[in-house]
Amino acid sequence: MLVWLKDLQSNWLSWLAVALTLVVSSTSCTLALAMLVPSSGAEENPAGPVGGTVLGMALCVVVLVTLSQMRLIIAEREPVYRSWRMVGMPGCMIIAFILGQVAVVSAAAGLLGVLPAGPLLAPCVRALRSDGIPMPDLAITGQVTGIAVAVCMSAALVGALPPLRRVFRPRTTVHPAWTVVKFLLASAAIGSTVYGCLRIADPGDLLSAEMGLVILVALFWPWLMPAIDQWARAAGIAGANVRVRRRFSTPHIVPWVLVGGFIVAIGSGLRFESAAGAGGTLSSWQVFVALLGPVFAPSIVSAVLTSLLMHGRIASDIRGLTLAGAAPLAWIRVQVGEAACLTLTAAGVVWALCLATLLPLHRLLTPQVFFARTLMEELWWPAYAVIFGAMFIALGVVKLVLAAFVQARAQQRSR
Repeated sequence: MLVWLKDLQSNWLSWLAVALTLVVSSTSCTLALAMLVPSSGAEENPAGPVGGTVLGMALCVVVLVTLSQMRLIIAEREPVYRSWRMVGMPGCMIIAFILGQVAVVSAAAGLLGVLPAGPLLAPCVRALRSDGIPMPDLAITGQVTGIAVAVCMSAALVGALPPLRRVFRPRTTVHPAWTVVKFLLASAAIGSTVYGCLRIADPGDLLSAEMGLVILVALFWPWLMPAIDQWARAAGIAGANVRVRRRFSTPHIVPWVLVGGFIVAIGSGLRFESAAGAGGTLSSWQVFVALLGPVFAPSIVSAVLTSLLMHGRIASDIRGLTLAGAAPLAWIRVQVGEAACLTLTAAGVVWALCLATLLPLHRLLTPQVFFARTLMEELWWPAYAVIFGAMFIALGVVKLVLAAFVQARAQQRSR
């Protein structure tokens, strides 16, 4: 028990990132489940379809971010787990220790996440009712709480199993040819989807297909990242960090690609379609927050807090810079540069998604106008600037604060 607690304490920054992500995930699942699970005594639940849609999207996001965080936290502690094996600790005990940590943290975070869902439920109901969506009086029941906690625990435990198997296997390197094959397959899937979008003649069907394209890019991003991040070579040491930390780059970028793709790319398409008279009226921003908040919140929190899982890498950076005789504040340039590289990569992908959305709509709705004019007038530039400005500020602040904390702790230990 003492070993279990000491290991949990020594890696508390990483577990804090996982816990906060699961708190937000539990809140999101609770809000969706409150709409899906009818209150006691209700004969019908008109909010069921809305709750089911939100819950389905939220579950996909929660599972994806939890899998990525579990993979990272176990991979970073893999040398410690291997040392336990070297001193004779049985494999079943190692598995029990690690899964016990995951279960305790996820259960506690799941229960804490239910608490803020109560105050948020009433504003969500009012926003959806204002848009004409039938919403009965909702309540967070014991059944809703149990399911939300079970979802968070299950996602964390299942996510811990695949990387945990690697602790008991010899390390192997991925052949470069397999990396090229995966990149070509991902490019072919995305390219064929873009070509199919160009063949669609109905604006509504086109926007639905573009939503699928955004999700497809996010799913295939780990296969695309080894080729796309090569542009960062020109960025010097920060670009080198992006390539070396490829396993951390994908969890940082994918959530912002989803947010930017849906809000900027699809949102620009909806605004363009509405302005051209081919679509209906747009709902208020409160409705979008109520529907998409439970979907985007876990991914954004995970993207920002993934930096906490890198505290060991950041400490290694600072030690390396110090031993190399770099300037005392060189670590600031490294962290800010890495945040800039990640932000520019995500912004470039969303820019490509915007082009893939607006170009077919331009051909359908306003072919007589120059595309450059359509792009300047219809692209949602304020949202684009706000999203990626927030991404750069959030990543930069978290990385700088974490690096300063790690450096101060290292100096305190050396005294």
